[in-house]
Amino acid sequence: MNAINQQENSYIPLTPRAQISGVPKVLIVDDLRENQRAIEAILEDLTAEFYTAYNGEEALSLTLRYDFAVILLDVMMPVMDGFETANLLRINQNTQHIPIIFITAADRTEEYEFKGYKAGAVDYLFKPIKPLTLESKVKVFLELEVQKQQLKKTLEDIDRLKRKNQLLLKSVGEGILGLDVMGKITFSNPAAQKLLASRERELENKSVLDFLILNNTEESSVAWEETEIFLKCSHGKMHHETLGVFRKKAGLPFPVEYNATPVYDEDKMVGMVLAFQDITERKRAEEQLHQLAQYDSLTGLNNRYSFQNLLGQSVARAIRNNSSIAVLFLDLDKFKTVNDSLGHEVGDFLLQEVALRIQACLRDGDVIGRIGGDEFTVILESISVARDIAAIAQKIIETISEPFNLRDHHIHIGVSIGIATYPESATDEETLMRCADIAMYKVKESGRNGYRFFTELMQKEVLAVLQMENRLRVALQLNQFLLYYQPKVDPFENKVVGFEALIRWRVGPDEFVSPGEFISKAEEMGVIVSIGNWIINESCRQVREWLDNGVIDESVSVAVNLSIKQMQNSSLVSTIQKSLDLYKLPSACIQLEITEGIMIDDIDRTIKMLDQFKTMGLKVSIDDFGTGYSSLNYLRRLPIDALKIDMSFVQALHEGEQSKAIVRAIISLSKNLGLTVIAEGVEDGEQLSFLKELECDLIQGYYFSKPLESHSVERFMKTSLSNLH
Repeated sequence: MNAINQQENSYIPLTPRAQISGVPKVLIVDDLRENQRAIEAILEDLTAEFYTAYNGEEALSLTLRYDFAVILLDVMMPVMDGFETANLLRINQNTQHIPIIFITAADRTEEYEFKGYKAGAVDYLFKPIKPLTLESKVKVFLELEVQKQQLKKTLEDIDRLKRKNQLLLKSVGEGILGLDVMGKITFSNPAAQKLLASRERELENKSVLDFLILNNTEESSVAWEETEIFLKCSHGKMHHETLGVFRKKAGLPFPVEYNATPVYDEDKMVGMVLAFQDITERKRAEEQLHQLAQYDSLTGLNNRYSFQNLLGQSVARAIRNNSSIAVLFLDLDKFKTVNDSLGHEVGDFLLQEVALRIQACLRDGDVIGRIGGDEFTVILESISVARDIAAIAQKIIETISEPFNLRDHHIHIGVSIGIATYPESATDEETLMRCADIAMYKVKESGRNGYRFFTELMQKEVLAVLQMENRLRVALQLNQFLLYYQPKVDPFENKVVGFEALIRWRVGPDEFVSPGEFISKAEEMGVIVSIGNWIINESCRQVREWLDNGVIDESVSVAVNLSIKQMQNSSLVSTIQKSLDLYKLPSACIQLEITEGIMIDDIDRTIKMLDQFKTMGLKVSIDDFGTGYSSLNYLRRLPIDALKIDMSFVQALHEGEQSKAIVRAIISLSKNLGLTVIAEGVEDGEQLSFLKELECDLIQGYYFSKPLESHSVERFMKTSLSNLH
């Protein structure tokens, strides 16, 4: 028996829940040392380690350090009695199942015993203690603890075996070779035999070097002890080869990935395990992915990524050699018409034929790529005379202009070519591409089917564009955008029914950038999506503020304009819903306006998006109606609520009957389709009267109000419309 008394500091401080031996432990808790000694004397013949504590706090502290088979707990103690100590032991997950035997000198009553059992005791002993009774009860719990420890060890052994078996199961699909220290094969699993096309007896005692082709850094005649596999394993390290080569029995090589792991018996390496897998399919897939990553799948030309890399290399060579290069940016004319009218299959055949014709016009070593849609690019190296570059461009134009005969169709198209040169136009690949692109668009603007060099004037335009891009990014960061609101008026009720949110860019106290200057550029950059999301959120915030201040009621809505980029963004619906939810607004408080161009860009996607708006309870208007290319068939299919007559038609009402006839037709069309009709750009009473005669539903324009800052809306709403003019 080993008695350990806490008060005398004879126990050894250990880490929490420590076991210093396999002998079970007993904790004796009593505030009198003579009682502790008496219990120890009774139990001295038992195989156990005894720990003592003078109060509940010391007992709890010891249970955090050691696992006890049983606790002999005095009931009446200072500081913390036995009942409270037992209750705290039952709360702790690590101690709640330790058996507790209460020992007390109190009179035995049923109520007193019940209190102890309720606190978690398994037994109750009253003083004076009968030695035989105490010894027999404690002995039972000590035996249980020994059995518990044996069971725990057995479970740990089972768990280790389970993990080992799982490791083996995971390796079943791999070839596994057991090797001795000399590299001779001592074991092979079925997968290894299949991969090496050999039977087990054909592999046994063969050198692994008969099947393993060493890498280029190791000669084929090298001794096993000099191989990298052996050297690493002999130093206790695993050797991993991402791309190795094995050969089958017949000598046929195949790519593998393998690991070689040393096997030790005590401190001596007795061999190693080599696990390998055939990666032929993986290599084939990687090569296919590499092909897809580098080349256009339709034409076989360099794709955008590959072309940009090659252009970067060309620029680097031009810098080293002090030479020139030219970049041609080609965009097919009328290709969209062919694609839409004859179908995508014919369009694909056409692109393939175009690629072949362009290649036929180039010199050996010139680079051609297809970077998207009907756009092609060319790099001409070692060419410095503009006349020579122009000759190649003209040759391409002439060959593309010749008719294509595809699937019984006689097709005529053209090509617009922009040309940028290094170092005259730009000195890096990205800017060269941009310059060639700009020159190509100049060809488009001037009639198409031609070529143009990037000029100094275009350079100035590029700088202006770059400056605008930088300013737009800064504007987003500095919150320079704000919204103005132009009223929509019911001319018959003479009341405001809504507003249109119009973005403004304030760069100084009284200095603004016109939307016409930056909206299209924001579209090109893709920044319009961030700006559009800000407009949606800011409009919702403003409506909430007006509602809270009593400026408007929920019958008044704010219309927000959506761009093509926003309509193409799959998160638009959730963006709108989040803003409505954030400011606790009903859907009717926000309306959406789209242009005809958006409507026909992708009619099926547009209809799907508009259906989602409809489900949310949002109303949608077609803005600037009459200036685009919409058809009556589209209008019939679209789930829209209103048409807005473009202001150019309204302001031309004074010019004669033709403009009036157009407005009459739009209003009549709207009425027949059950749509609300809105006229924008109304500036005088004569225009208003004409529109009222035609029963135009809503009016928007300077006649009632110019766009207002948010703080001016409250004053406007308080002013009687009848007194404004």
